[in-house]
Amino acid sequence: MSGLELLKNIKQKFHKPPPVVMMITAYGDEDNRKSAIELGADDFIIKPVDFIALKAKIKTMN
Repeated sequence: MSGLELLKNIKQKFHKPPPVVMMITAYGDEDNRKSAIELGADDFIIKPVDFIALKAKIKTMN
């Protein structure tokens, strides 16, 4: 199962409250980003991960 398939399953099964999902991927093309956002991803981060930026994003999501 791909990350996008997992995202779709998560968002379909858990409605209230909807889980926060951050996609971390090596695929940084616009098509993958668009697909993830359309399927309900709350954020999209491209590898290699900037851990300082990741920590800041996590803090703002809580």
